[in-house]
Amino acid sequence: MNVMAAASSRIDPEQICQGVGLDSTQLSDPQGRAPITKLVAAFEMAAKLTGDRAFGLHVGARTPLRAFGLLGYIVMNCSTLGEALDRVARYFPIWTDGAAFHLIKDGSSAHLTWEYADPAVAESRHDCEMTLLCVSKMSRLLSCEEECRPREIHFQHAAPADVSEHKRLFRAPVCFSRRTNQLIFDKVMLGAPLKSADPELLELLIQFGDSWLAGISTQRTLVDSTRVALRQAILEGGVELETVSRTLGLGARTLQRKLKEDGETYTGLLGGMRRELAECYLRDSQLTLTEISDRLAFAHPSEFHRAFQKWTGKTPHRFRRVNSA
Repeated sequence: MNVMAAASSRIDPEQICQGVGLDSTQLSDPQGRAPITKLVAAFEMAAKLTGDRAFGLHVGARTPLRAFGLLGYIVMNCSTLGEALDRVARYFPIWTDGAAFHLIKDGSSAHLTWEYADPAVAESRHDCEMTLLCVSKMSRLLSCEEECRPREIHFQHAAPADVSEHKRLFRAPVCFSRRTNQLIFDKVMLGAPLKSADPELLELLIQFGDSWLAGISTQRTLVDSTRVALRQAILEGGVELETVSRTLGLGARTLQRKLKEDGETYTGLLGGMRRELAECYLRDSQLTLTEISDRLAFAHPSEFHRAFQKWTGKTPHRFRRVNSA
């Protein structure tokens, strides 16, 4: 794992594993899948133990795409930057299903967003910065002489005291405390060709990748998949049953029936996901209650207030005050 390799020259990697409850034997398994919460925590702990305030950025700067195994080689052999970004979003579950990329094309821009599927992920600055820097380096694969860098980089976390490394490594405007983690490209860049492309090799890699994804999807229950889809729907502001069922490739009634067979309901999962996100925001951010209500796709802050009090028996103000203390 790249975090361990980067920290090994300064501290014992086993110290990180023990600190976050990660079994070090998992790291030697090429198909092992450690929980995303532990991987993210490993980055945060390594940053503290090494004293490197830009640890995630420095890992990203030294990590080549091939370090991501099959996912990296698929990306390297795509024909254009746009295809590479599409493949990153599609095949990232090979690496982990605890986080995801989404490519959104809007007007003259293309937004590659990055979000954690597990609401238990709280402090994630170094893992997030490493990830977005690795993707931004894909521009070096372009065949054109001048690098096509992202137009802007957005992070949800607050700006650290020193952002000089962000400016040096991204070489583009970096914005903090934003709604989403994302790289913003000019859409015209998506057609730029990659100099490392090998269409015949890509075809073979995609066959392998599709087979791997099929194996992963059979291990995930419908409840798990619905929770992941719900989290993304909440963040995008649309929590309608039809929207989520369409994402899962099911009809609305079929989804309701299958969830009932598993002892769950759509309304119950939606409420549970909203509660988990709300508690994370109240504990670990400076967002106002109105901003949190908006992020959770409530029509009005008063609805959020009533729902939260029903979930926890506390008002959002009291929950924040107690947990902040």
